[in-house]
Amino acid sequence: MSTLKTSLVVGLLSGVITAGALFYFHQSRTHEVHRLQSQNNRMRLEAFQRNKAGETIVQPAAAPEASAPKATAAIPGAPVPPPPKQVEYYLNEGNATPLATLQTFAWACDRCDTELVARLIYIEEGARPKVEAFMASLPENVRVQWKTVDEMAAAILTESIMARPFPNADILETATPEPVGEDRIKMRLPNVPKDGTEYQKTADGWKYVITEGAVDGYLRHVAEQAKAGR
Repeated sequence: MSTLKTSLVVGLLSGVITAGALFYFHQSRTHEVHRLQSQNNRMRLEAFQRNKAGETIVQPAAAPEASAPKATAAIPGAPVPPPPKQVEYYLNEGNATPLATLQTFAWACDRCDTELVARLIYIEEGARPKVEAFMASLPENVRVQWKTVDEMAAAILTESIMARPFPNADILETATPEPVGEDRIKMRLPNVPKDGTEYQKTADGWKYVITEGAVDGYLRHVAEQAKAGR
């Protein structure tokens, strides 16, 4: 074999070995980050529960940022390691069950997907006339943003939850159902924010319930703000 051919073969083998090492390094770092994220989620849940019980909170250690591998000269034909996936704090699981709806509702709110939120909400019978009256009371230039009260409710609810988001998906997964009526479930997350959200079974699957009590509370808040602004 000529010296030129030998050099080419050695160069190609070196490129393949280097790319393989980078891929293995990338996979190892990704697995480590995922492990630390899962550990942090469990620690957050324990911290929430200790906080409600009056105990000292131990803050979870932040997962170290994966250091980027050093730049390596591109080798023609060598495999390129895939980019790391974006971290997902919530899951889109549809709405076939109350827990799936809880996960998907949190996922949609996190992305400010008000169209999906509107499809996932169920306005309680006693609450709907109050929501309709509130929408009718809004100035025309505000009211025209929405075609239906469900769209308006979804926009208001999404903004509220983005300001005070749900716990991460790993914590939401620990929620347990508690029947509270016909085809109505309350998802319990003891000592965790967002405990007690309710879900109604409908022909289109389970939906997040906007209760009459929640509407009354919101209308009181709006009235207080208006009064304070005078």
